[in-house]
Amino acid sequence: MNKLKNSFIALFLLPGLFLSSCSKDNEGPFANEAGIRIENLSAYTFDEVLVETGGGGEQEYFGVAAGGVTEYKPFEYTYRYAFIRTVIAGDTLTLQPVDYFGEQQFASGKFTFRIDIVGETTPLYMVFEFKED
Repeated sequence: MNKLKNSFIALFLLPGLFLSSCSKDNEGPFANEAGIRIENLSAYTFDEVLVETGGGGEQEYFGVAAGGVTEYKPFEYTYRYAFIRTVIAGDTLTLQPVDYFGEQQFASGKFTFRIDIVGETTPLYMVFEFKED
């Protein structure tokens, strides 16, 4: 009888416990808003990065080291690109979208804005990549 009882526990209760511990996509942070972080792909430290997502909010990130990644910050929504202003040792570089017409709006989830800077001795221009996390 004990073997039957142990088999019942192993077959029915343990899988139930395992499945109930799994997280769902619509739970947790950024289930109802977009979370954006900055990844610095360049050899420069970003003194300041301003991100404005076309109406979904704006956030500033400070002191993003070369090769560094920031924490996620909340936005109402984002697109695959945004207005981005980066300050590097007094030099300011800007990505300015013309519009967001026809673009998909992301209102939930985590995203990384990967930024690289072209220019070996001085920052010349910014290169941007959108990544869904």
